[in-house]
Amino acid sequence: MAYRFDEVQRLEPNHHAADLTRGVAAEVADPVWFLGRQWQLGEHRGEDAASPVHVEYRASLTPINPIDGNAALDPRRVPAEAIVEGERREFWTPGRRVTIGRAVAQAAENAGRPLPDDDELRLSGLPTPYDVLDGTGYDGRALFAQRTNLELPDEWFPERPTRPATRDFWDPAELAYTTEFRARGVGLSLHRHDGGHLDWWSVDGTAPVPPPTRPPEPVRVLATRVNYPGAPNPRWWQIEEAATDLGTFAPDRGHFATMLMLELVTSHSDDWFTFPVAAAAGHVVTLHEAVVVDAFGDRWPLSPPDDGWSLFAVTGLDSSSLVLWPAVTTPLTGPVVDQVDLAHDEDANLVWAVERRVDGRDLPTPERPPEPPTAPPAGTDTQPRYTYRPSTDVPHLWHPYRIENIDGRRRLVQCRLADLSDLPPPPLPKAPPLPTPAPTSDMLHDPASGGRHPVHQIEPAAIPTDGLQLERRYMLARATDGQPVLWTERRRVPLAAPPTMHLAFDLLERT
Repeated sequence: MAYRFDEVQRLEPNHHAADLTRGVAAEVADPVWFLGRQWQLGEHRGEDAASPVHVEYRASLTPINPIDGNAALDPRRVPAEAIVEGERREFWTPGRRVTIGRAVAQAAENAGRPLPDDDELRLSGLPTPYDVLDGTGYDGRALFAQRTNLELPDEWFPERPTRPATRDFWDPAELAYTTEFRARGVGLSLHRHDGGHLDWWSVDGTAPVPPPTRPPEPVRVLATRVNYPGAPNPRWWQIEEAATDLGTFAPDRGHFATMLMLELVTSHSDDWFTFPVAAAAGHVVTLHEAVVVDAFGDRWPLSPPDDGWSLFAVTGLDSSSLVLWPAVTTPLTGPVVDQVDLAHDEDANLVWAVERRVDGRDLPTPERPPEPPTAPPAGTDTQPRYTYRPSTDVPHLWHPYRIENIDGRRRLVQCRLADLSDLPPPPLPKAPPLPTPAPTSDMLHDPASGGRHPVHQIEPAAIPTDGLQLERRYMLARATDGQPVLWTERRRVPLAAPPTMHLAFDLLERT
């Protein structure tokens, strides 16, 4: 008969102290640091009393007026980016130019009044890949512009521009957008918008929004604890989710909001509450009064911070006001249509504007000529020969800007180089050389110049030391009523490698 014995060992802690309070005290290594952070966040002003139950607030909405009274530029319906960045020509897309031109030509043929055979009325200059249709039919945009002279009825046009021609908010001197919205007599100024996303931080108010003539009715809403993915549980004895690793989010000293969020996550998440405020896009919402009612029935009025700092604040407006735009979060972005690089050339004391892409076509970069020999071949005693060159070759896509005094201001003014590539050696002919071609992209033109000098001038501070890149592309989004909105966006982006041109004159090259 066999016997088997199982040996079992168990480790048991041996408590040297009879007091168990230290294990549940939640000690911290640096309590002074916690006290300092509580003082900075204003938590010492509160009381460890009841929890908030509901909030009673009074808020008013001030609508932002359409620009120039144009209903098509109403920020309550149209995204702010489309209003600010829109161009006059954005209605006439290549598809509309083709289809409207065909429809008008067919209507004229049916009426026995065929259109004149004029090249100015036919399609031309379409961007790629629509350039295959150049010269194949009539241009709807040209016909619409000449409809009065050609006596074309409006009903022949199946679609007409619904947005009247408005002024362009692009400042060709600052290379940025500048405009102003109005809300109950208060200006909302937009200064040097680089293009792209536009929100409440993009504008500055000229004065606080005046209160409404009738005080708004109070609204009662429930107060809820701030909750988000990864937030710690507010109760001590709740088990945290093991998948949450707050240590992976490193604080960023350059982004103060991130440091506040980490502070909230790690230590004070159970002290923050939120309540909803009814608002509408295209308005300035002003919170006139907010009273918190706790579980004991006590009323606690809220007020903005009195130290002048706020995470959400519009310069010039009251600290209780915020601008709400119908902003576009994920628009459909088209390819780059135009691209121009601008950079300083300290050696030549010029600014070069280089056209890289125009009308959807990549412009070829000219190849550099081969370097001339610096010494005669070995074993030859012939006298070296030299060739005179007036200047180094400048590609026709490179356009110089130099400092000039325009109306008492220092500006970078677009110039034209003399084409000296085909001139014979001196003595030069009496006829002056022809200038190099002018820029093709209209981002290097000022419509207000009327084609006279200066055709385009730039504020020197608008171009950083490392240069910048200007891009134009089509953007598509939807308005608040669901209608599609198409506009053309111009944007300033950093330049990775600024273009340089080693410009020199009166050269002797060894042949």
